[in-house]
Amino acid sequence: MQRLWKEAREPKTGDGMKRLLSITAMIRTTSILLLMACVTAGAAENPWITPNRSTFPFSDEEYAELDTMMEPCSDYARATFSEAALRLKAGLPKKATLNVMLRTTGPDDHPPNFYIRVEKANDNEIRGRIVSNGVILDGRRYKWGKKYKLAVSDIIDWLIISPDRPEEGNLLGRYLLLRQDGLISGPCDPQHNEYQHFRLFRESYSFVPPIGASWRLYGRDEKTQTDAVAQEHGAGPDEANTVFATRYEVPLFESDLEFVRFVEQTEKKNVGDPDRYNLKEHEVSAHAQGGARCALSHQLIEDNAALKRTGERTPMLREIRALVCIHPGNSTVAVTLTYSHRYQPGYRDTEFITKTDAVFRSLAFSKLK
Repeated sequence: MQRLWKEAREPKTGDGMKRLLSITAMIRTTSILLLMACVTAGAAENPWITPNRSTFPFSDEEYAELDTMMEPCSDYARATFSEAALRLKAGLPKKATLNVMLRTTGPDDHPPNFYIRVEKANDNEIRGRIVSNGVILDGRRYKWGKKYKLAVSDIIDWLIISPDRPEEGNLLGRYLLLRQDGLISGPCDPQHNEYQHFRLFRESYSFVPPIGASWRLYGRDEKTQTDAVAQEHGAGPDEANTVFATRYEVPLFESDLEFVRFVEQTEKKNVGDPDRYNLKEHEVSAHAQGGARCALSHQLIEDNAALKRTGERTPMLREIRALVCIHPGNSTVAVTLTYSHRYQPGYRDTEFITKTDAVFRSLAFSKLK
């Protein structure tokens, strides 16, 4: 990563600066790079921000390779920062902030990367406030909130974060997570298709949730033990769609058939009050996904606590598809993606299967220590 030498802010060649890139210390403290919560206010999880993950166990040989692998994205960040600065000047969405990543010039036992929340910027200069404690620059220690001025050529990445929409930028943070999930293996390419949509990263897996103007995304919910929930009100009367992801411990299974039976029995128990819910259809089959042992289930449930429509009590229907996978790195952990479609009879979404398949295909698993 590009170091912040005092003389680097003086008019010297860009090539000389690039040779100062060093990523080793950054990888050893990956949490500094991936955890963006320090840039936001409040303790609640923001599902739109790339989360922290435990450090990926890169080998010593990989440290040297990553230096060159990540350089294209840092170059891209510097080249595109002027566009982000113009957006800041025009006014970002409510509570959104523009932040730039820099590298410290202090000893390796201090956090090597930190962020500055940008207050003013142009094509050459950035003014803002440091959003980390204990940052060392050129022998001086800076506290949280301290003002700082730097050149655009000093930055190694930028990101715009918001409480209600996907973050923008942060190519380096996402690159490391995408490598963990086996979705990127080569150099950091800003034009890679994985950078063209939002991927939700969890502790040991990731997937692409449905998002858009009609969808709302929520983070972890301790009460329901879900890792993420996405919800929308559909086009039909009282239609509601819900996607949720969860992770839990399971026993060891000797065969696919045993696993399929386990999923089937578990889902039958979880249908709910038999006086209200009637399980009309239920099918579970073995499935392969991302090198994992999985089960794919499909349920159709009749909800007898119906709403009145045209003077009649018409039971609503709830169609559910779920992908349940044993984590390929830990046979005692299961990851479930569930897509639920609630609708009035006659208003079923004809694209329901296509939409669920798109979410299921996006599931990827991180390597575990």
